[in-house]
Amino acid sequence: MDWTIIDSLANPDTGTYFALAQTSRNLKLILWCQGDYFLRENNVLSTGAAGLYVDGRLRNVAVMHAAPFNPQLWQAMVRNTQCPGNDKSCTTCCPEERTCLFTLCPYGMRKYIPVAMQAEQLYVRQVS
Repeated sequence: MDWTIIDSLANPDTGTYFALAQTSRNLKLILWCQGDYFLRENNVLSTGAAGLYVDGRLRNVAVMHAAPFNPQLWQAMVRNTQCPGNDKSCTTCCPEERTCLFTLCPYGMRKYIPVAMQAEQLYVRQVS
């Protein structure tokens, strides 16, 4: 079965995200996900023997929970997830003081420093 992603919300406090998915028969689910790939509007999610596919490509996405869509619940989640990227009109960088558990910002609003580079910078700071 294919699911089209209607909307998504990043949760920087947990490093997980929520995706609103819909089938061709108008069945909607709220998916609670984690992984290296962030589901975006108009992505097509499908299942296969090897795992979950996004737009026909196998991706590292784990669906931790699925719940029937409830408009009030979704709006509460929109109001309570404190990620500036969830506001689709926001294009500025995320404040540095903002705590975020995503290694790679789903919206590209924060500079990505690979883990190996982070360890190297830590070593340089300690030696200096």
